[in-house]
Amino acid sequence: MSGKSHSFQVGEIACTALLDGASLLGRDGVVKRFPDADEAAYRRAFAEIGLSLDEADSSFNVLAARIGGETVLVDTGQGGRPNGGLLPESLRLAGIAPDEVTLVVITHTHGDHVLGLLTDDGEPAFPNASYVISKEEMAFWEARIDDWAGDQRPIVEMMEAKGLRLIEMDEAITPWLTAVPLPGHTPGQIGLVLESGGERLLHLADLLHTRMQFAHPEWSPTFDADTSISVPTRRAGLAGAADGGMLTLFYHLTFPGLGRVRRVGEAFGWEPLET
Repeated sequence: MSGKSHSFQVGEIACTALLDGASLLGRDGVVKRFPDADEAAYRRAFAEIGLSLDEADSSFNVLAARIGGETVLVDTGQGGRPNGGLLPESLRLAGIAPDEVTLVVITHTHGDHVLGLLTDDGEPAFPNASYVISKEEMAFWEARIDDWAGDQRPIVEMMEAKGLRLIEMDEAITPWLTAVPLPGHTPGQIGLVLESGGERLLHLADLLHTRMQFAHPEWSPTFDADTSISVPTRRAGLAGAADGGMLTLFYHLTFPGLGRVRRVGEAFGWEPLET
């Protein structure tokens, strides 16, 4: 697998979707990850949108946004541990050097979003960047580090040394970038709204993980921390995206993860951006 980049504009903001990795979930992956229904229901849900359950996939879609002298990266991929690792190649394809990145925004702290923060040698992957994460998410991460993820402590120490800003889940990060609360998948997950020149991009992170969830937002993966929160958050997030007509990015949909959410009856549909 090779790196990929897809460039687009949001007003004056030059945006690029960057591929860190992708994998085939297929039947086994979906059934294992989603406990709320059975294989037959999942096959029907995929068939209704013209897809095959056996070809269900998952991408890691990192966003880069550049305006003025600032280059912002949203999440950093899995760093090749155990999957992913294509972000450096995708950045090269996009003409972005790691030392150009000035700010890294972490939507949440699952490994496929944060393990790319350090190189294999334990050095900062983005040596000139500072970092932003929600207060709730940092508390959630610290608890996991204390409990079982102690090998991730060096990531936090690096961010603190380089400059770490803890924000509210609905706080403005820059004049053109604002956090959006998306709790449930993790307690402190945030999405983002990028806005410039009357145009907006909505980044919905891990609000959902597969296209069948547009029609079935009640279906949650096993790694949603609290489904009593993630399901209503998912419905509200999809409704906001549909009603606002915004170009939307999802971290795990097929690269580049860009498209528009539409209302379909009481649920939703997905119109992927043609690339």
